[in-house]
Amino acid sequence: MASPDSSSKHIAARLAPSPALARRGRLYFVVACTLMLAMASVAVVQVLLILLRAGDVAGMLNGGFAFVLPGGAVGETPSTFIAINRFAVWQSTLAAGLLILRLLPGLVLLASLIGLFHQLSLGVVFDARNALLLRRIAWALIAYALVPFLTHAALYAANMSPVAIKPELRQLDALVLGILMLSLVHILAFGNAIEQDRDGFV
Repeated sequence: MASPDSSSKHIAARLAPSPALARRGRLYFVVACTLMLAMASVAVVQVLLILLRAGDVAGMLNGGFAFVLPGGAVGETPSTFIAINRFAVWQSTLAAGLLILRLLPGLVLLASLIGLFHQLSLGVVFDARNALLLRRIAWALIAYALVPFLTHAALYAANMSPVAIKPELRQLDALVLGILMLSLVHILAFGNAIEQDRDGFV
């Protein structure tokens, strides 16, 4: 029968982080941080353009938010584009708030990925914090799928959109992926609990 010390060493060796996993975790951490910085910067610029009522570059198009490059040819701007400064101030302020709400799920998802990759860079795989981060990612995906229904309805009620409901295929993809990830998190948590119970009897 194995001694407690040898059993502990065996468990520690089996759960020791892989150097390759840690390297990949560090790489993904850097990539996720870069994407987070870029996405946050773009989000801030978009919200400011709406708040400042920059009608030459920001507006509404087919019931959604639209941004055009400044200095482009006149023919490049779609005829259905409505400049944000053609709306009342309260409407543009509402649009800015709805845009923030629309962008939040993506930012939460990236922030959670940063935390997850940081954990992996430390060699931590089966951990309660990782499970929490995965759940957060799953709920962010579900929010990404559902929030547009709220924003489109609000824009329609504010007479800023011709449609109240505008479903997109990517919303369905995000919803399915979020539900699958929630299921995966429960399976991993259950498997980790079984693994810990088994280690306790070694």
